[in-house]
Amino acid sequence: MVTRRRCVVLACLVVVALFGAVAPGDAMPPPRPLCDACGETFEATAQAYGVDLAVERSTATVSIQENGSATWVVRNHLEDARGVEVERLRSNATLRMRIADRAMWDTDAVDATVSPAGVLTMRYREVDFAEPSIGGTLRSGEFTREYGYRNLDGLGADRLVVVAPNGSRVGRTVPGATVSDDGRRMTLTRLETGRFVTFVPRDATLGPLWSALAVGSVVAPVVALNALVSIVLPTAVVTLLVAVGSGVLSRLERDWIAELEPGRVRDALGARPEPKVALAGVGALALLAGVGLLLFGGYAAPLFGIGVAVAVLGAALGRPSVRERVTYRALVAGAAFGAALAVGVTIAIAVGITQKRLHYALLSSLPALVPIFVLLPAGYAAGRGNRLLTAGTVAVGFVLAVAPLASFTSPMVGGGFVSAPVLVLGAAIYAIGIVVVGTPLLVAGASLAPADAH
Repeated sequence: MVTRRRCVVLACLVVVALFGAVAPGDAMPPPRPLCDACGETFEATAQAYGVDLAVERSTATVSIQENGSATWVVRNHLEDARGVEVERLRSNATLRMRIADRAMWDTDAVDATVSPAGVLTMRYREVDFAEPSIGGTLRSGEFTREYGYRNLDGLGADRLVVVAPNGSRVGRTVPGATVSDDGRRMTLTRLETGRFVTFVPRDATLGPLWSALAVGSVVAPVVALNALVSIVLPTAVVTLLVAVGSGVLSRLERDWIAELEPGRVRDALGARPEPKVALAGVGALALLAGVGLLLFGGYAAPLFGIGVAVAVLGAALGRPSVRERVTYRALVAGAAFGAALAVGVTIAIAVGITQKRLHYALLSSLPALVPIFVLLPAGYAAGRGNRLLTAGTVAVGFVLAVAPLASFTSPMVGGGFVSAPVLVLGAAIYAIGIVVVGTPLLVAGASLAPADAH
């Protein structure tokens, strides 16, 4: 039996959990092009050293070695070749090297010269541009955000040429690239959608297969780990917690009824709190907290969205005519409606307040909205004593809600990302938060089940 006092406690828990769910998490590195010693980014670097330059055009050539290292040759054609700033750069080798070294911070600057025609040529060495893989293939993730730089933004150069190692040819290219007739040179004039680039032995008859295996060997473990952390682990934790919680509540209710006199059992069974008490109360508290938080920006919009959706569901389920016709399928439809309403209100409020495009932190919080509402039909199944349907509803609903929004190919462990234990702990905490936030929906769903279902 769930008392009104317990409903109030659950309502407070929901608001506390939602405060954590909508915390900003947008800590991305600054955007940078693939060649950040080219064009406008080089101008900005030179400006930081007090040198005001204008780059007319820039080109870069990347020559790959057999061991995966690369030599960069970057040429910036400077305007006003005889100007004061260009002459200053031409006469000061120390200043040139400082600017060159800062411009490509993830490589080793080797040399920097300025020709009489005003062409600044800089040479760099990058030890891990590509890595050896299966079948003598070299694989490079430099052209991707997931396996290169996290916030890769464009090419940087007006033209970039990648030269395959001796005895090799370009295997897998990025969209928009052109490959020379001999297969050794790949030319890019823009970079919009990046992906892995491979270099295969020149005479390899199974070049496409080696390229696919080279990419698959690094992507497959990432997909498996991401599926485990993003889908399997949270689903298992949520399902387990709901199953245990439903069993405990059911046991407590049976024990409580067994202690009553036989004549009071019928009255006790009819004394279950109406779902509108739990849902409307929680919705009102969430709305109140949301209105206060909205004063500090659009990041609180998910809290407001959940509050609106829960309040609407509470008002609808509070009508006797609706409760009399409640079925499991109807609550599944109601959960889908609630999730859609929460997402819609969240986006509308965020856009209305910020008056600009949605933030990544806000969009990344939307997946947390959908699984919460799965607990409404799951609670109904638990109230009917159908544990298998309860677990199946939670598991299937959670997977269907989270899987389309999960990122399976972006590595989350290593390379500057969080460690595996922290990732697993975060997934578990996320799952626990879903259950805490959705507990009022679980209780409301259980209260809608027939009183004699047990």
